[in-house]
Amino acid sequence: MKPAIKLILKASLVGALSLGVSVQSVYAAPSPASVPAIEVSDSNDDVNGSTKAFAAVSKDEQAANLNQIGEYSKTIYNLIKTNNWTEAKNHLALLQAAAERLKTEKGKTDANLAKLDSSITVLQSTVAAKNHQAMCDANQVNAIAAQLAMELEPKMPLEVAMLDYYGRELEIWSADGNTAKLKNVAGKIRQTWEALRPLVQSHGGSPQLQKFDDTLVALVETASSPTEYSLLAAPVQGEVNNLRKVFQQ
Repeated sequence: MKPAIKLILKASLVGALSLGVSVQSVYAAPSPASVPAIEVSDSNDDVNGSTKAFAAVSKDEQAANLNQIGEYSKTIYNLIKTNNWTEAKNHLALLQAAAERLKTEKGKTDANLAKLDSSITVLQSTVAAKNHQAMCDANQVNAIAAQLAMELEPKMPLEVAMLDYYGRELEIWSADGNTAKLKNVAGKIRQTWEALRPLVQSHGGSPQLQKFDDTLVALVETASSPTEYSLLAAPVQGEVNNLRKVFQQ
């Protein structure tokens, strides 16, 4: 099949999902030299093995602050995409306030709390410099917050947050034109989805199974160019929102 025809077919399939979650991106792609590889644990082994850090206050208060950190980090990511640095700084201040509240609530520091604090410091630096590396840093903060939330034994599996994280990675590396990174992310999406799939099925998420497994993951795995991956980034993130609903019922 000719590449142009393949691309049109892929775009048509993505459009048929009717997710309506695309966000116009106006940022300049980070250069490979300025964007180091992001290493985030894809399992909760280090979370389960760490000392519980949240003994001082109720789980609801702890979860509320972690949820705020997660939401603010995603908002910062999207604001940077549109070069809205002023609002990104404002939301960073809100994120830092939520993180400070989390520090006062914890019983003792563990590795993941230290990792979160360090990642927020890095994000503060890149936002202040108006460096689009901050998109990677905001995504990192989001993933670490999700790992910390696992200490509270939430109903939402960690894999859901990680699929959202990888959806944003598709955006980042598509803009950079890094096909090798994109193929690695595609493999991570498949690996994470295989771990989540039985849980979705056991919660009665048959429509989500079909849409994510038969359509999206298959398309991500067969993508071969940054343009093709970029077409799939927003649908992956949109369908993650539907996966969340399966576990919120």
